[in-house]
Amino acid sequence: MANSLWPYYVLLALLLTRAVCAELTYHDEFEIIARAEAYLDAMDRRDLALARGLSERSLSGSANYTPTHTTCPSGSLIRLASTGLSSEESQYVAARQNVTRDALVSLLDRIGLDNFDASGFIGSNTSINIGLAFSGGGYRAMLNGAGFLAAADSRTVNSTDKGHIGGLLQASTYLVGLSGGNWLVGSVVLNNFSTIQALQADPVVWDLSNSLLAPKGANVTAATEYYSQVADEVAGKSDAGFEISLTDYWGRLLGQQMFNYSAGGVGLVWSDIADTEPFKSHDLPFPMVVADGVTKGEAVDIETATVFEFSPYEMGSWDNTLGAFFPTKYLGSEAVNGTPANSQQCVVGFDNAGFVIGTSSSLFNIAPLNSTFIQNSFLPSQLLSALSTVQNDSYTRDVAVFAPNPFFGVNGTSVQMDPLIGLADGGEDSQNVPLLPLLQSEREVDVIFALDNSADLDSNWPDGSALISTYERQFVRESASMPYVPDNNSFVALNLTRQPTFFGCNASNMSSVTPLIVYMANYPYTYLTNSSTIQLSYSTAQIEGFITNGYNLGTQGNGTLDSEWAACMGCALIHREVERRGIEHTAQCQQCLQKHCWDGSIATSRATFGELNPGLLINANVLSTAAAGSSTTTAASSTVTSASTTVSRSATASTSSASASESTSALASTTRVAPAATSATSAAGSVRDTIWSSAAGAVAIALFCAFGI
Repeated sequence: MANSLWPYYVLLALLLTRAVCAELTYHDEFEIIARAEAYLDAMDRRDLALARGLSERSLSGSANYTPTHTTCPSGSLIRLASTGLSSEESQYVAARQNVTRDALVSLLDRIGLDNFDASGFIGSNTSINIGLAFSGGGYRAMLNGAGFLAAADSRTVNSTDKGHIGGLLQASTYLVGLSGGNWLVGSVVLNNFSTIQALQADPVVWDLSNSLLAPKGANVTAATEYYSQVADEVAGKSDAGFEISLTDYWGRLLGQQMFNYSAGGVGLVWSDIADTEPFKSHDLPFPMVVADGVTKGEAVDIETATVFEFSPYEMGSWDNTLGAFFPTKYLGSEAVNGTPANSQQCVVGFDNAGFVIGTSSSLFNIAPLNSTFIQNSFLPSQLLSALSTVQNDSYTRDVAVFAPNPFFGVNGTSVQMDPLIGLADGGEDSQNVPLLPLLQSEREVDVIFALDNSADLDSNWPDGSALISTYERQFVRESASMPYVPDNNSFVALNLTRQPTFFGCNASNMSSVTPLIVYMANYPYTYLTNSSTIQLSYSTAQIEGFITNGYNLGTQGNGTLDSEWAACMGCALIHREVERRGIEHTAQCQQCLQKHCWDGSIATSRATFGELNPGLLINANVLSTAAAGSSTTTAASSTVTSASTTVSRSATASTSSASASESTSALASTTRVAPAATSATSAAGSVRDTIWSSAAGAVAIALFCAFGI
């Protein structure tokens, strides 16, 4: 369609949204034009034929979306949490530790700890379990988290240079995602443990130039065909007798952008992870995803929510409201107290990979559909007809439905008699960083890297709320122990979000030993990465800006902000083992702990406007103050803005950040601080902030309003 018609479509979209979604307002209409122009430029510059694809897949993902039946395995399908870890996970972790042990020695040697013999310390028997936890926050969380993961991955170009942290991923035992963080984990894991560079360059996955809800842009014919396919896929599941919800459609949309398989991995399932070569060779950290149980008629909070986790082997919860696990592969099977109702009729294929990552990011229960609008919208007739089948019951429509309930009849649980389980976004209980799986004592995790990309403040930056919620949970219900953390204001006012901060440094002060938590909060190092959670399209330049910023977070600007950061990270990795042995840290590590460990202090004054609305920490000419009381200036060439850390989607669309000045210039024209009163989980408040993020035409606008996200 000719570009000359685009202004009219943008105007039409504006009029439609203001007429139909009357409660929505937008505070900066000039940005509508700017974003529309940026969108058109991106479309003009795209040349997908030149993009580099991902490595060869070990799975076909060629089956359909409809679950099928197979013979059940012998014995009970239920495993009680009281038995500890599953035998499959225990065996995997033990084999994985044989891989991580050498990787950790290599990492510690490379970062150069003073007076420390890594090989002698680790030896052949010591296993240090490292967990990486990526928060929710839509594409913001996925992309900024991707930058950190790229920094931690020794396969990323230059990531093993001095000041970098490449190898942390290879040394890690667990990899956990929630909502947008799980889009990252799912993309990496189910695309054959791909690198971030490959995902960024691939012509199929992570193409965010069009809105997730209108991936075909203004091409009406293509959009109709696309949604017809989605509707048909989900209809097959419904026709087979399985209850469907909005999350089925949501998951299919996500699958198209996250998985480089035919039709977006329509038949790809979460349990397929166990069949990938990286998993079978134990090169992959054990992956998990988190979702919240939703009780009909009740809001989700830390007191009522049962927190579920999905691994390649099991789905279930450690919470005392359930305390049981069911094989992921056989979800959808009818069982009573773990015994299959028909030994010849177990279900496989219910754990569709798109459905699982959609479940972890499903917010429809707090953003109900406007059914009147749906009936009068410009959505394709096929999708309108499909959506009408899930309009009858608000509960089963708005949550991810797992029916029949795999835990039906399990003794002593509050969910035992429910005919189905409703699950929703893992951050709805305010625990937006998925710490709980890694805090379980059975997993013996030593250190957790908590990547917080939440939008807690009005300016869309995190303020530690996710950690506070998990900390408070241990007192309102039986839950895993967590180190003490300060209040929200102290997180910001004491600069705990501006540099890596360690919690739980002194195990002797805790009633039960917990993992050391290395808190890494989203912060504007070289790019303003505080976009709205529901911004559903990003330009090539924005993607690169976010990923580079996350890389700078992980490396502290390749040591520019803190020349000792890589070494201090190494000190954090060995800290619990040093405590267990009752020996002293080296002088270097003692200094690191003094710098990064939260000392228990609480801010006595409110955070300032500048702290709540930070500017770039690293810019083209001056390195901003990195810590209270310090004054440092460094040439821009010291910062990590090299294009080698990221790969553009296509040669013609490449926006190389070869210099900090170019990166700063790009962000100045494409990113802004969000308006006040935006909440990470308040759909009604946040949708008006980014309703225009893609200018993808009336179809995208209609879907935004219809889905309410």
